[in-house]
Amino acid sequence: MGSMETVSSGQLSEKTDLEEYDLVVLGSGTGSKIAAWTFAEQGKRVALIERKYIGGSCHNIACLPSKNIIHSAKVASYVRRSEEFGIAIDGFRINMSAVRERKRRMVSHSIDIHLDIFRKSGAELILGAGRFIGPKTLEVTLPDGKHRRGQSDHKYRYARCVRTNPWSG
Repeated sequence: MGSMETVSSGQLSEKTDLEEYDLVVLGSGTGSKIAAWTFAEQGKRVALIERKYIGGSCHNIACLPSKNIIHSAKVASYVRRSEEFGIAIDGFRINMSAVRERKRRMVSHSIDIHLDIFRKSGAELILGAGRFIGPKTLEVTLPDGKHRRGQSDHKYRYARCVRTNPWSG
């Protein structure tokens, strides 16, 4: 995950003046990052603010890491049942450190891909916690405690993409 430093807002000097954007997005989950990348590629000035997980929780701590570990468990199950398939294996062991390392490499690679797309799209990734401090005005607290402020008077102001449960009442 060392690649985060290449786009980190911590490298930027503190900006107390209001910065103008066409679109400011809170969070980098699937809908958020696609919106940010799409608008930036269309020439809009876009900032995406992410507090913790570049690419969202699915890529970092939920969906994909879980599936990665589940796949290792399935492979272990096949090996354990290998004689059913006509394959004799004289004992095996599961190295959980290697399973976890495989998962960590996958997460790190996913983050690197996201950072590369941010660079290519032109969307500005700002690492920090965002909050509204007034009408059309958002403040970001950077990891070093400094602040940045942004506003928009354009058609597309601020967005937070959230997934809703399509089966809920």
